[in-house]
Amino acid sequence: MKAATSLPCGRRTMVRLAAISLLAAGCHRQSPSPPPQLEVLGRRLESAVGAVEEHCRSLSARIRGVYGDLDRLAEAADADAYVLAENGTLFRPDAIASGRPAVFVSGVVPVTPDILRVVRATEAIDPDLERLVTDNEQVVQAYYNDHHSFNRIYPPFDVVVQYPPGMNIPEYNFYYLADDAHNPGREPVWVKEPYVDPAGRGWMISCVAPVHAGGRLEGVCGLDITIDRLVRDLDFDGRNPFYLLLAEDGTVVATGEAMIQVLRLPPLKNHRYVDTVRSDTFRSAQYNLHKSSSLAIREMAAEVLAPDASSALLDLDNRRWAIHVRRIRHLDWRLLAFMPRR
Repeated sequence: MKAATSLPCGRRTMVRLAAISLLAAGCHRQSPSPPPQLEVLGRRLESAVGAVEEHCRSLSARIRGVYGDLDRLAEAADADAYVLAENGTLFRPDAIASGRPAVFVSGVVPVTPDILRVVRATEAIDPDLERLVTDNEQVVQAYYNDHHSFNRIYPPFDVVVQYPPGMNIPEYNFYYLADDAHNPGREPVWVKEPYVDPAGRGWMISCVAPVHAGGRLEGVCGLDITIDRLVRDLDFDGRNPFYLLLAEDGTVVATGEAMIQVLRLPPLKNHRYVDTVRSDTFRSAQYNLHKSSSLAIREMAAEVLAPDASSALLDLDNRRWAIHVRRIRHLDWRLLAFMPRR
């Protein structure tokens, strides 16, 4: 048998270098650099939600101050501004006509003089609620919910029609997520999973903050952002058709028509209540990638939502995609950029 001929040292080195270069090129093809637009859009989102969070923190502090001066502020309020109905609800009848915040006390806790004192005293925050909506493009609603199921909200709407009598506000996510059991740190928190707004403004998320006074939780204030307004400037149906915003539970928050077709999703239409609100209402499981009928999509969702994920691959319907991941602070959402691969 003929002995193998060894290569000279210099040629062996060149072969090794060539192999390394080919391997690196292959890895580069599998994981190309993320598009610069991914970082641009990610920072834009973080800036918007961060500003709303700070506004919510300031509103909580403002309301806390009201509880320290209840008697004086209640005395200064208009005693005839509210009507107690036969069904036990209390409301401000001229809210829409006057353009002032609407008021609704559901009656699940009977209206007492102490509750009426809080209702009157919190008129002091009406200018704050109005200013937060009118001066901030992102904010569509500002409100305060007292633990007695008293709601003060701007802009005003027909609360008597929209809200059911006996509504127990502390049972709703926009209240209980900020209570002591769910939020021991007493910081502003986000209702991060898109839900249908009880006031009829469609899919939204909320930043809510507890209001503590006298050593106890008196209520929760909140600022609402509609999904439509939050993502309007991201232009998913225009310049950025292959981007997708994903909540931490796998729910698709927003995307364009192109990705709806790629991922076999139903249309992401807005939602408005036809009837009054009855309970928390979240996006259908049809919009949750963890529950997709496609194994490839479910596996991709698990990969991009991993804590340190930066990229993933998807092979679906004879198309291949490289996916880049940008985590969105405050919300712990993921902004995904889908790049076609050959």
